[in-house]
Order: sequence, then structure tokens, then C-alpha cells
Amino acid sequence: MATEPSTNSSPVVRRGRTVRDVLSAALGVLDEGGLEALTMAATAARLGVTPMAIYRHVKDRDALLAGVSGLVLEDVAAPGPGAAVPWDDAVELWMRDVRRCLVAHPWIAPLFGTHARLSPAWAAALDRLLTALERGPLDDDARADAFVWIARTTVGVALLEAKAPLSDVTHDVGAALGDTVPGASERWSRIAGRMAGYHDDDLFDDLVRRTRARLTDPQPPCFIKQAEEHDLSDDQWACIAGLLPPDGRGPHWIDHRAVIDGIRFRERTGVSWRRVPARYGHWRTIYGRFQLWTRDGTWRRITTALES
Repeated sequence: MATEPSTNSSPVVRRGRTVRDVLSAALGVLDEGGLEALTMAATAARLGVTPMAIYRHVKDRDALLAGVSGLVLEDVAAPGPGAAVPWDDAVELWMRDVRRCLVAHPWIAPLFGTHARLSPAWAAALDRLLTALERGPLDDDARADAFVWIARTTVGVALLEAKAPLSDVTHDVGAALGDTVPGASERWSRIAGRMAGYHDDDLFDDLVRRTRARLTDPQPPCFIKQAEEHDLSDDQWACIAGLLPPDGRGPHWIDHRAVIDGIRFRERTGVSWRRVPARYGHWRTIYGRFQLWTRDGTWRRITTALES
């Protein structure tokens, strides 16, 4: 006999099974046999109920697939960690959540949908990534570039890992070529040792590091534009030049105008001092002069003059 749901419980199917139980059973079928294995009958058999018990709460296979997609993508589609976690850390968490999902359930990728019709669960996951990027220093164009890079590379690398793990790849290639390509075995043997120690975790960690560097490093190639148009104009420089101490001397001296541009770049983008572009001079020089000018009031006079 079917159990009536209470006001605090999930909808139920016959024999006390919940809708989540149905989705979990379907998930088991998919993980074992892929998309082709999923039927209402296979799901019912896994639950130990008749197919009609499932149809009472999931109208068809498409609805079942949509429900399982939402179940699998729960962690990825859930709201991000919020302001308590730095924006670039939030991006990394998104990448790792997607990887974990795809490696465990590679059959789900076709269910993400197309540009014309994204699945609601994957759309929510993508929105989580965009929300993290919006907390960073990127402008709209750079954010769009970053979004495409992160989404495509993360999904692509994770799917390749699920379908063709890196383990023994050099042996596989060498064996596949055999004697058909002269010298192939010897060439592949030279990198076999290194390849044997380079695994999927290493590859994905490399992807994360490169992505974070592209997000925060203003040197090309990057997502933060060069933005020379934001540097001091001639009129702005003429307005503040008289507020500064005399330029120093020596072959390694960095003029005040370049240093001010570097300080303004750092304030505008929020990057660390170490990430200030080299075109403004060494970051230690820029940081040191900023600290000196902050202590003696010079920087306050500069910003006041530029704002007036």
C-alpha cells in the first residue's frame, strides 16, 4: 500500500519509496550502463517495485533523466560559497566540483543541453561560475573570455579523464603503433618514465594553476586587459607633477609617473602587488613608494588633485 506523505516529507511512491529513491535508483542504472541502459523498467526493478509505481511520480524517461541530472549536479549548481571565500578560490572550487561530477558520472555531459536549451541544473551551475567571476576585477569582456575558457577546459579535461585516463597512455600508444611507424617505440620509451608518474590529478592541478594565473596575472596572455587607456593622461600628470619629490637618478630609477600608473592599476584591479605589470616597474619599487607617499601624505594629495 502506498504511504501518504507527511507535510515534512518528500513525495513518495509505492512501498514507501521517495522520489529521491527513484532518482537514486536511476542514477545507479546510469552509472552501471550509461544512457542506453536507463529505462523505467530497469529503474523499477532496481527499486523492487512495478514500473507503474514510478510512472505515478515521474511521467516519462525524459523527466527521469532531468531529475537525475539535477541530483548529480546538486553540488555544482548550489549557490557558491559567498564573499567569505576569495573569488578566485570560488572559481577553483567550481572547477573541482565539475570535475568530480563528470569523472563519477560521464554519461551526464550530453544532458547539459545546447546553447538553445540548457538544462536547468547545468544553467544554475554556469551561473554559479559567473557569480564567482563577477566578484573579481575583470571587466565584462574579460569576464566573458574567462567564463568560456574555464567552462570549456574544465568540462573537456574532465570528460577526457573519464573516458581515457592518463595511466599507461605511453604504453598504449607505443603498442598501437607497433612496427608501423619506424622508431616509434624508442621515441615513446624516452618519455615513458615521466608519463608514468604524471596522473590525472596532476593534469587537473596544472589546469587549475594555469587558470588562476590567467585570472590574476595582468601580463598577456590573460583576461585582465592591458588597459593603457586608464593610465595618467598628460593633463592629469601636469596636474600632480608639482606635488611629487624630484625624480631620482641612476640607471634603475623608475620615474614617478610610471609608479603612479602602477599604483592606480593595482587599486583598480585588486591584484596583489606582485601581480602589478612589469611595464610599471618592479613591484617592490611601486609598493615601497606607495608606502612612503601614504605615510607623508603625498598620496592623499595626489588622489585629491586627480578627483578635483
